[in-house]
Amino acid sequence: MRKLNFMKKSWFFVAFFVLSVAAVHIIQIAYAESEEKQKDSKETILVTQDYVDEKVNQLANVNEELEELVEKMKNQLEEMEKELVEIEKYGKFIPLELEEGQTLIVGDSGEIILRGGKAKAISGEAGGLSDVTAGSGVDIITDQDVPLNHLLLISRDDGRGLKVISSKAWVLVKGPYTIEE
Repeated sequence: MRKLNFMKKSWFFVAFFVLSVAAVHIIQIAYAESEEKQKDSKETILVTQDYVDEKVNQLANVNEELEELVEKMKNQLEEMEKELVEIEKYGKFIPLELEEGQTLIVGDSGEIILRGGKAKAISGEAGGLSDVTAGSGVDIITDQDVPLNHLLLISRDDGRGLKVISSKAWVLVKGPYTIEE
C-alpha cells in the first residue's frame, strides 16, 4: 500500500509539474503576443506619405475646381441680375412728361399709350404704329394724330415713335426708348 500511496503522490507531483510548466508557457506566449501587438501598433505604418500627399493634392484640386465653379456662378448671377434689371425696367410702363417738339422713339417690342396732350405718329421703314385698341388692323402712319388712351405696339427698332405737338404730353412707354429734342 505504501507503494500505491507513493505512486499516487508521484502521479500528483508529475501532473502538478506538467501543468505548472504548461501554465508558465501559456503565460509567456500571451505576454509575448501582447508585447508584439503593442510594438506593432507603434511602428506599423497604416498609410505611406505618398498616399497622404496624393490625397491632399486631390483635395486641393477639388477645392480649386469648386472655387472656379463658385466664381463662374457668381459671374452668371451678376449677369442674370443685370438682365433682371433690364426686364424690370422694360417690363412695366414708365410715365413720361414730354414738351412740345420732343420726339419719343421706341425700340422693338415697345408699347406706347398717349395719356394726355397731342402727338403725331412717326412711322418706321417697315410700317407704322400698330393700334391694338382700335382693333381695325390699320397702322397709324407718319403725321397722323395719335389717339388718347390707345395701346400702340412698336414691332421693330426702325425709328418709330411719336412727336409732341401740344405744349405738354403725358405718355406711358414700355420697352427701350429715347427722347430727342
